Amino acid sequence: MSATYDCIVIGLGGMGSAAACHLARRGRRVLGLDRFPPAHDRGSSHGRSRIIREAYWEHPAYVPLVRRAYERWEEL
Repeated sequence: MSATYDCIVIGLGGMGSAAACHLARRGRRVLGLDRFPPAHDRGSSHGRSRIIREAYWEHPAYVPLVRRAYERWEEL
């Protein structure tokens, strides 16, 4: 059996899963591929050197963006 997709997303980390989610919400048939199974610790958003913070001293405009990012992450 063959399948037809509008989009193929390679890599389902933070960016790839967000892209696949939004493409699917827009009615696209999406195939997501990742090297590792779900809930692995080998992606770029894992490990001691990867953080997301809510305190941004560079500019206060970043804080609402981060809060919205947390909300959207939960949706994924």
